[in-house]
Parts: sequence; C-alpha cells; structure tokens
Amino acid sequence: MKKIIYLTLIIVGTMNTDISAQSLENLLQLSVSENPQLKALDLEYKAAMEQSNQVSQLPNPELGMGIPVLRPETRLGPQVLMISASQMFPWFGTLKSKEDVVVSMSKAKFERIAILKLDLFNTIKKSYYQIDFLNKKSEILKEFLVIYGTLESVSLAKVESGQSTTADVLRLQIKMQEFEQELRIIENQKKKFFAKINQATNQPIETEITIEDNLEMSEISGYDLEAYRSKIAYNHPLMTKLDYQIEASKQKQIINTNMNKPTFGVGIDYSLVNQRSDANLINNGRDIFVPKVKLSIPIYRKSYTAKNQEEDFIQEAIAYQKETIEDKMMSIIVQNKTDYDNAVLKLELYEQQIVTTQMAYEILLSNYSSTGKGFDDLLKIQNQLLAYKLGEIKEKLKGMTAIANIERVTEF
Repeated sequence: MKKIIYLTLIIVGTMNTDISAQSLENLLQLSVSENPQLKALDLEYKAAMEQSNQVSQLPNPELGMGIPVLRPETRLGPQVLMISASQMFPWFGTLKSKEDVVVSMSKAKFERIAILKLDLFNTIKKSYYQIDFLNKKSEILKEFLVIYGTLESVSLAKVESGQSTTADVLRLQIKMQEFEQELRIIENQKKKFFAKINQATNQPIETEITIEDNLEMSEISGYDLEAYRSKIAYNHPLMTKLDYQIEASKQKQIINTNMNKPTFGVGIDYSLVNQRSDANLINNGRDIFVPKVKLSIPIYRKSYTAKNQEEDFIQEAIAYQKETIEDKMMSIIVQNKTDYDNAVLKLELYEQQIVTTQMAYEILLSNYSSTGKGFDDLLKIQNQLLAYKLGEIKEKLKGMTAIANIERVTEF
C-alpha cells in the first residue's frame, strides 16, 4: 500500500498543472501575427513596392548657366549670360516596363510570406503532435508504473509465502526504475518541441506548451493526385513566386528592346545680349533664344542582344525549376500518403493485439496470484502489452505527421 502511494506521488509530481492549455489553431494564428521573420518579409515587400515610384520617373532635367569672361560679340551686341536647359525622354513604354519589373519582383517577394507561413504551420503542427505523443507516452508509462507496483506487492506476498523468489521482485523494481527514468527523459524531450513552437510564435523560448485538444488521427479526404497537381502548378505560392520571376524577366526584355531604340530630348539655349553703344541698329541688344531637339541613337547593339539571350536562359531555367518543384511536391504527397496508409493498417493490428494481449495478461495474472507460477510469462506479456500501446500512439503520430506534410504542399 505504501508503495502504491509513493508511485502516485511520483506521477502527480511529473504532471504540469500551472500552464494554461493552448489550442493548435491559436498557436498557428499567433505565428502569423507575431513571427519576426514574417514581419521582416512584409517590410521587405513594402520596401520593394516603393521602388516602383523611383524607376518610373523621367531622368532629371539638365540646367546650365555660363558667364563669358571674354564676351563674344554679335552683330546686335555682346553676350553677357548664357543659360541652357534640356530634358531627355526614353523610348515609349520604357518607364512603364521598368515599373512592371519592380511590381513583379515585389509580388515574388510577397509570395515568400505565404511560403514561410506554410513552413511555420508545418513546424508548429509537427511539434504540437510530438508533444501530444510524449504526453500520451508519459500517461502509458505512469499507468504501467502503477501496474508494476501492484505486481511488486503481489510478488512480495508470494515471497513471504514461499511461492516466489526475491529475484522476481528485483526484476520488477528494475523495470519500474526504467519507467521513472523514461518519464524524466520525456519531460526533457518536450523542451525541444516547446522551443520550436516558441520560436515560431515569438514567445519566450522556455514557455511550456500544453495540449488543449485530445488529438486523434483524422482521415485524408478528397485525395486526388491530379487535382493536387493542378492546384500546385497554378496556385502554390512557390510556383506563383517563380511565375512572377518569369514575368519580371520578360519585362526586362521589353526594357532592353526599348533601350535599343533611340532616346530623344528637347531643350533651349538662351543668351542675354547687351545693346551696342557704338551703333543704333534694328533689334539692337536682342537676346538669343535657340530651341533644341536631341536624339541618341544606339549603334553598338551586341550588349542588347546578349541581354535578351540572358533573360531567355533565365526563363528556361525557372521553367525547369517549376517542373522539378512540382514533381518533388507530388512525391511528398505520395510518400506521406503511403506512410499514412501504413499507419492506419498498423493501428488496426495494434488495437486487435492489445485486446488479445490484455485477455492473456488477465489469465496469467490470475494464475500467478493463486499459484506463484508463470512469472516470466506474466512479465513477458506485460512488456508486450506495453510495446503494443506505445506502438499504437507512435503510429498515430506518424499518421498525423503525414497529414501535416501533405497539408504543407496542398493547403494554401
């Protein structure tokens, strides 16, 4: 009786009653609002969008003024001040194309936010499931710790009656010590997954996470590989990001083509002329006003041709990247669906084995309690029952992890 009370105190001591429960959905939303990396990417996107106003501006106008030291003489008088102004204009559509490039690249940066969200959600889900697994494992070990304590009491009674040996008691105590140590290890293992969730949600790194939900492995509904492939190809943020990069590359080619066309400008030259004092001429001292038109004609075209070829290669490379990513994601779906199906099959087997093994254990326990014989078989069947129960929750973890990995590439 004292032993059972002692075991109960150990079990209660390992339980955490101070931390409020947190649902998985709340943690996911917390990561969206608090994750510093997401905030950084959002600011990078906003900064990139501001560049559109920078590249869509005309070149700065040029102004000039000169005062001749040796004044040049004209028929109507000496020039005392010269002013010039000019404004260059790129080919039609060049500025709009530059703005389109910036917008496309900014949109590509924006998709990085959605990609990071998928990664954060996947990390949080799998860490949450791991904590739930460790909690369930701890509960099972505590349950078996009590059972082995009860067996120890029975064995001690059999030793006193001469129907058993002290070796049976010692073997049970060794097993109980293993359970107690494993419970401590589990508490340490949880800290690793606490840290992952806290990093993703920007909480203090050692904050403990308690599971609100009684998590169970759900079914995969609507499994359709072709539908997944189409959804990924056209809507996955990673693919959309690459589409924007292709779009930006094509806009760069338009800019390059326009740069290969003439640029033109307009301007004026104005000279202030003083009147002549030695003659009285018509229009004496009239200023000089000269409107100008400029034209810059690109003659060396090799660089423009090379730039267009470069962008062609970039677009082709991105297309291959999209194909590779699509195949990789489809492989992830198939692999994890296989893991999920295997977990379902093993769960069915474990459920049957647990029922059968529990029945066998009850029979062996009754026999040992009455005769003191069959201890080895009793211990063996109890260890087997423990292995089946741990295997059951492990397969549930595998199935839930597989679902999370599928959602990472299909839920966006």
